Amino acid sequence: MTNFTKELVKIPSVDAGTMLDVWFFKPSGTSPFPVVVAGHGMTVVKGAGLAAFGRRWAVDAHYASLIFDYRYFGASDGQPRNFVSLVEQREDYETVIRWARQRPELFLNSKIVLMGSAMSGLTVTQLALDDPGLTGVMAHSPMLDGYDTVMAAGFNPRLLFWATIDTIKGLLGLSPLFIRAVGRPDEFALLNTPSAHPGFTAMFAQGDVSFAEAPNVINPRIVFEFMSARPGRHLARARCPVLLVAAKADDNLPFRIATEVAQQAKDTVTLVEAPGGHFDIMEGGEGFDINIGAQIQFLTSLLH
Repeated sequence: MTNFTKELVKIPSVDAGTMLDVWFFKPSGTSPFPVVVAGHGMTVVKGAGLAAFGRRWAVDAHYASLIFDYRYFGASDGQPRNFVSLVEQREDYETVIRWARQRPELFLNSKIVLMGSAMSGLTVTQLALDDPGLTGVMAHSPMLDGYDTVMAAGFNPRLLFWATIDTIKGLLGLSPLFIRAVGRPDEFALLNTPSAHPGFTAMFAQGDVSFAEAPNVINPRIVFEFMSARPGRHLARARCPVLLVAAKADDNLPFRIATEVAQQAKDTVTLVEAPGGHFDIMEGGEGFDINIGAQIQFLTSLLH
């Protein structure tokens, strides 16, 4: 697959002097192109598996894509490093969308699609509700209802304690507190399901930095942000079509939530079931072909 180019662009974020590091996948042919704007999940980076999607969108659907690291992550600027905020990640999506809209010579303003992975499913589905200029939204292994997801994981007093301490630090203007983001089942971490550690290891193996070498920390206050983020429950009023690809055996984000969301929003949401677990929708996983096939079909349908 060589009929595309990949360029690096730096896009100014809402923070002065802080740049977002963005991959621009450009299909063959003449611009302007339809475009996918894609951010990574939780504490991943764009190098951990998202290039495979940029290549396939360019070759098979003839879409450009802008795939970016959030502030504080990967090759993007910003301090404190590895800080997760749904509010700020939404700002970064909006920054990249605005940058694309300001370049009609490169991108079709009438064909802007968002893509979210796992946690960023919350952000892209919220934008499906709020941004009338979007053509479509895709999300795979998506978090759709933060409250329901936290409740399904069960009461974790240790996590609640550190989330409270971290929240207080934030209210006092102090540096965030960090805990392990991803651990094995016997380790204290925000995410320690059986698939979590091997899944992150496999994703990072697709990039330049292994998971063992990557920062594996997260600010636990994010749990309280999750509790108030429930955009999936409102997708019946989405302003554009939404594609959800969910893994039936997902042990991180309950498949049940995706099916409920799709039932509640039959006119706007298409749900595709992929085999395997949460991380199997990535390249190399048993659900990847179904995932990328559904995405390409969805993108192609939006061209008409």
